[in-house]
Amino acid sequence: MTPRLVTGRAELRPAWGGDIQRLNRAGSRYAIDVTMPVMTYADAQDWSDINDETSTVTMQIVQPGLDPGAPGTTLVKGAAQSGTTLIIDGFTPYYVLRKNQWISVSTGGRLYAYRVKTEVVADAAGEASVVLTTMLRVSPANNDPVEIAVPRIEGFAAVPDDAWATNTAGHVALSFTIEERG
Repeated sequence: MTPRLVTGRAELRPAWGGDIQRLNRAGSRYAIDVTMPVMTYADAQDWSDINDETSTVTMQIVQPGLDPGAPGTTLVKGAAQSGTTLIIDGFTPYYVLRKNQWISVSTGGRLYAYRVKTEVVADAAGEASVVLTTMLRVSPANNDPVEIAVPRIEGFAAVPDDAWATNTAGHVALSFTIEERG
């Protein structure tokens, strides 16, 4: 998996020199390029849902080498949050979220993936104000679930024309991209 930011920011570049200005705004989201291990054509058919033109695909975000431990049952604490800080409760007391760790928030039946900007430690009551690398794209409701141990991304799959190419041994090296809807 190769994650990348699909930015919603605007950059102003003066035609005759001068400072570049960045205007950050809500809308930045993530895409993940996925390259599957070589598999038989028959096994590859288990992944045929990526060809669905109307439904989204949900996939776990792999974080190699990161053991998320036991974060607790985490929920959004308080409705109407916006900006780059998300208040979360339900953590195991003193749980540590690492810099750049993935989390996902389930709001209104959709998943939104985010990355943690700076390390944060939950307090004794299991609450933490988590600074994110991007702005919240929608305001979550109070008690919306926050996935820490197994974060996921949801979006439409973009499948290259040769994704299902089969070699002479009958194997497929399937690849695709999942990009969040917004």
